Amino acid sequence: MGKLLGIAEWLAMAAFVVGGLAIWLGLGFAMLGRAHARVAARRPNPTEAEFIAMMAQDCSHEAARFVWDRTLLYVQPRLTPHPDDLLLDDLCIDDDDIGMDWPQVWANQQHLGKGKLPDWPKDWPLTARNYARWLDLAPP
Repeated sequence: MGKLLGIAEWLAMAAFVVGGLAIWLGLGFAMLGRAHARVAARRPNPTEAEFIAMMAQDCSHEAARFVWDRTLLYVQPRLTPHPDDLLLDDLCIDDDDIGMDWPQVWANQQHLGKGKLPDWPKDWPLTARNYARWLDLAPP
């Protein structure tokens, strides 16, 4: 391939790989943007105060604030989180972040020992509201 382009073979291969990655990342960002646009079209974008107020009946202020802060990192500037958003499906957040990283950050903030969070209730959909409720299930 490099001979056809008049450049070194390694340079042609590197350009091919970089070009492929750029296309792949561009498509991923476009798909994420479309997914977030669909979510924004079907529900309001609450402010932080509105989000915390909507969550007040279900969880502590600290848990609601934690979910707001964590989720906002993934959806800003297109969206703000909503309590009924499905974290994986609607907001396209990586399940490893939700399942491994977020609980560790919460445990560190709340000074919980490792493994103090209970197992996820199998009948709960993975919404922002239920995630905050689950965080509050940890023993004090």
